Amino acid sequence: MTKGLNRVLAGTTAFLAAHAATAAPGDFAKENYTTPLADVCPSPFYIQKDWLAQAEHGGLYQMIGGGGTMESGRYTGPLGATGIDLVILEGGGNIGLGDGETAYSALFNGNSKAGVVPHLGFQELDNAFIFSKMFPVVGVFVPLDIAPSGLIWDEGTYPDGFHSVEDLKAFGESGGGMIYVSTITRTFGLYLVNSGVPKEAFIEGYRGDLENFVTHNGEWLNQGFVTTEVYNLSHGLNWEKPVDAVTVNELGYPTITGMVSVAAPRMEELAPCLEKMVPIMQQAAVDYMNDPAEVNQLIYEFNEGGYGTSWWKTSMELNEFSANAQKERGIVGNGTNDTIGDFDMERVEEMFGIVKPWLDERSNPDVVPDDVVTNRFIDPTIGLE
Repeated sequence: MTKGLNRVLAGTTAFLAAHAATAAPGDFAKENYTTPLADVCPSPFYIQKDWLAQAEHGGLYQMIGGGGTMESGRYTGPLGATGIDLVILEGGGNIGLGDGETAYSALFNGNSKAGVVPHLGFQELDNAFIFSKMFPVVGVFVPLDIAPSGLIWDEGTYPDGFHSVEDLKAFGESGGGMIYVSTITRTFGLYLVNSGVPKEAFIEGYRGDLENFVTHNGEWLNQGFVTTEVYNLSHGLNWEKPVDAVTVNELGYPTITGMVSVAAPRMEELAPCLEKMVPIMQQAAVDYMNDPAEVNQLIYEFNEGGYGTSWWKTSMELNEFSANAQKERGIVGNGTNDTIGDFDMERVEEMFGIVKPWLDERSNPDVVPDDVVTNRFIDPTIGLE
């Protein structure tokens, strides 16, 4: 009996391996994402990203897989076998969004380059509170359980690293290197200043660049993604020495980035679609983490072809590093339960407590956490093993 069972298992394994070797790009999506959507969802369905294509968006591209159509500022293809097409719109300051447009405004005023108003868009939890009057949104899915943004340091210069706000306060008070961030007037930078890190320790202006880190010989701390810039510095960019990083969440700023959101005025219009689509997003996130190879390849080809912008390239090695880092650091994960993609309401409440003093004329003065996030569409049975 055991020998017979072993022969069956061996045969099944051989069949699956052969099938994987011969599967065409996009076949996995067609075979696994089959919930009918044509009767409840617009087609094409547009999702606006916050940045250029990278492995941190892997679960989103997983819903199409390889074999889609690459065009300037967008990736298009059938959303599995659901009966609708999905269009993934590029973000970033130089592509996909017109002059003065943001991922926030695109859900209301449209993406002028694409000529459409996206159905969903990537947002940040802190800014969802801050822009709750100007651009009110509701997060419906969390691709990244922990924000990958953080601070990077050179291990040779700072062997003990920086793992808390107290570490950064001591660094700032020492009068040594600087902390290079995008801004200290809002969000994470403002949080650090309000937590006691001296203003004088900061240099503002970070826009995804690492030149200051290199030109100051690793004496500066640099904002960046722990899933991307850590690899870029360790493997090139005139540095090629070990670096490490701490996420903003680990420093006590529990924001959520890449929060897939709907414009609040369109919630009920799109709710029947989201009931069925959000569980597909959850499953696609799991599938990408389990086997990122196909999607990593398409992201590499998309960026190599310049469909995002000419200066943004992501090698296969970088994509593989990022996918592994997302799993190892818990950037993508189930969080405090067995469910992927849901909101931990205690964290949302904590974030609201930090942001509340910053609310201004752009904000709804009566905003509460339940206004900006919901687990209404989440399938609690879907999660990483």
